[in-house]
Amino acid sequence: MRRPLAIAGMVFLSILLVSPIYAKIDQKAVVGMWLFEEGSGNTAVDSSGKGNDGAISGPKKWVQGKFGKALQFDGSSVWVEVPFNDSQVLPELTMVAWGNIKSSKGIGWQSIMMRGQNPRNYLLVIDKDSQKLQLSITKGAADAWAGPIDGPVVTDGNWHHMAGVIGQKAGLTIYLDGVKVGSQAYSKPSLDANPPHIRIGDGSAGGHQLDGVLDEVALFNIPLEEADIKEIMEKGLEATTGLKAPVDSKGKLATVWGRIKN
Repeated sequence: MRRPLAIAGMVFLSILLVSPIYAKIDQKAVVGMWLFEEGSGNTAVDSSGKGNDGAISGPKKWVQGKFGKALQFDGSSVWVEVPFNDSQVLPELTMVAWGNIKSSKGIGWQSIMMRGQNPRNYLLVIDKDSQKLQLSITKGAADAWAGPIDGPVVTDGNWHHMAGVIGQKAGLTIYLDGVKVGSQAYSKPSLDANPPHIRIGDGSAGGHQLDGVLDEVALFNIPLEEADIKEIMEKGLEATTGLKAPVDSKGKLATVWGRIKN
C-alpha cells in the first residue's frame, strides 16, 4: 500500500514542479497586452481579452526580443494604433514595455505609449533632448500637466524594462529595469473621456515616432507595485498574468486568448 502512495506523491510533486506559478496580478487589471509574437500580418494582437488589437503601419519587421519575438520601429513610418474603447479611460494605470531604443536628437519625444494628443492623456516617452524616459498625464489641453517626471537615459543600445505608474497614492512613478528611479505626488489622475486612440511607437497624432525595438508592452488599469513590475520584467507578461499570446489551430495568431485552466 505504501508503494502506490509513494508513487502518487512523487507524481503530484513532479506536477507542482513543472507547472507554471503565476503572480497575483489579476487578469481583469490588464487592459492591453501586446506581445508582438505575430511574425507577419498587419495586426498586433491584444492578449488581454479587452479587444484592444492594434493596426501596424508601415513596413513590418519582427526581430528577436526579450521574450520571443519583438517589433522593429523605424523612427518614421512604423507604429501600432489601437482604436478607442471605454477600457482605455483610466483614472489609475500602469504602462510597461521592454525596449532597445536608439538615440534620436531633435524636438519632441520618441513615444513608447501615448493616448490622445491635443488634448493628451497619459504618455510614456523618451525625451529627444535629454534622451531620458519621461511620464506625464493631463486631463485635457487646458489643464495643467502632471510631470513630466524624468528617469535615466535609456538610449544606450541596451535592452531596458520601462514602466510608468499613475495613481492617487502612487502619484507618478517611473521604474527602469525594475527599480524606482523617479516619483512625483499627484492627487488628480483624471482623464478626458473623449475618445482619442492609443499609439505604441508614436504620438497619437504623429510626429513622435520611435526608433528601436519594443517587446512585452502592456497597459493595466491599476497602479502596480514595485514587486509586480520586477516580476513582470524577470518572468514576462505571460507568466505573471496567465494570459497567453493567442494561437489558432494552425499555429497562427488569432484574436482569442489563453487563460489559466483549473
